[in-house]
Amino acid sequence: MRSPSPHKTELTRSEIVTAAVAEFMEVGIAKATMDKIAKRANLAKGTLYLHFASKEELLQGALEVTFAESALTTGLQMQRNAGESMHDYLVRRVIPSMERFHGTVRADLARLVLGEAKRFPVLGQFYYEKIYAPWHEHFETLFQQALDEGELQGIPAATAAMLMGSPFWVYLANDSIQGPVKPGCGLVELTRAQLEAIFGRYRAPQLK
Repeated sequence: MRSPSPHKTELTRSEIVTAAVAEFMEVGIAKATMDKIAKRANLAKGTLYLHFASKEELLQGALEVTFAESALTTGLQMQRNAGESMHDYLVRRVIPSMERFHGTVRADLARLVLGEAKRFPVLGQFYYEKIYAPWHEHFETLFQQALDEGELQGIPAATAAMLMGSPFWVYLANDSIQGPVKPGCGLVELTRAQLEAIFGRYRAPQLK
């Protein structure tokens, strides 16, 4: 009997992860079961256990797969062009990932972190160590470079990095609690306005 191809195995794991995140989001991690996840993925329960030995292992696997696919991390290697200002570089780096964020598994994972991290510390710890901390440290380095170059003034690099990430969590909390945000208050608009404010370029719209 031939074993499944690596491609099919990876596809099955991806289907399981997608089903697991959907189940975790719908009923919470505590109430989710391997049986329900298998049904959602249209797979036999035994197939699920071939890939993940327990719900906890599946949660960890979902985090790892989502982390590997995260646009917030895969874009970290984008190079700055010669003569490009740090402001323009960050806009080019960050805005596209924010445009693609809504409605993705990454968005679901972030919502899961907001709602479940205290009850499931492994979730918060993984997100912090694998996604948040590397992201923050990387952009703190870039803001420090902007300070050294004289483009950024009057704000510590660590503070600037924290401020740049804050629209993400503000938007996510608002979207989770209230539903669709008001026009002009989407993740892209909030992130762009925050970058403008950090670099001292923000100008409030003129009131008519």
